[in-house]
Amino acid sequence: MASITYRTLFIVLLAGMGIVLLAGILKSNHMAGADIVVILGLAIQAVAGIMMVWKFASRLDKSE
Repeated sequence: MASITYRTLFIVLLAGMGIVLLAGILKSNHMAGADIVVILGLAIQAVAGIMMVWKFASRLDKSE
């Protein structure tokens, strides 16, 4: 499996934050579908965050 860099994970995390901000704007205007956009953005952030922690933890195992 190809190794994903921290930079890529950080960019995905920032993209998730941007999606959540967009959803906040949509919700403030009471637009349809904003709830789905919030869930999508938070899911992207969660996956990127978990992958960053996993990558960091696996690197710690190799150093011991």
